[in-house]
Amino acid sequence: MFSRTLNRAAAAVGVSMLVVTAGGGATAVAQTTVQPQAVQGGVVTGGADGSPRTLMCPPEENVLSGGFALSAPAGRRLGTVPADLVQSRPTEDATGWVIAVRKDLAPDRRDRHAGHGGPADLTMWVVCTQGESTPSG
Repeated sequence: MFSRTLNRAAAAVGVSMLVVTAGGGATAVAQTTVQPQAVQGGVVTGGADGSPRTLMCPPEENVLSGGFALSAPAGRRLGTVPADLVQSRPTEDATGWVIAVRKDLAPDRRDRHAGHGGPADLTMWVVCTQGESTPSG
C-alpha cells in the first residue's frame, strides 16, 4: 500500500511539473511578441480635482492600461473621505490614458475654518506596447 501511494504521489508531481514547464514556455513566447513598458507622468500638484488628465504613450505605441497614485505635499496629509474616481479609460485612439479623480487633502491645522484642504496631488502611469503599434500586432 505504501508503494502504491508513493507511486501515485510521484506521478502527480511529474504531471504537475510537466504542466508548469509547458505553461511557462508558452508564457515566455507570448511575452516576447509585445513587451509592455510602464510610463510614469510627473506629479500634478492639486491634480485630484476631478478634471480629466491625459498621459500619452511614446510615439507609435498604444496603451494597454493606466493607473494613478494620490499623495499629499510635504507636511500635509490626505483627507479621510475616499477618493472618487470619475473616469479611467483609454483615449479614443488608444494612444494614452485619461484619469479624472477627486481627492481632498486634510484641512491645514493653521486654517481650522476651511472645509477641506484642497485637492491632492496626482501621479499617473500608463502601460504601453513597446515596439508595436497595436496591442494585437
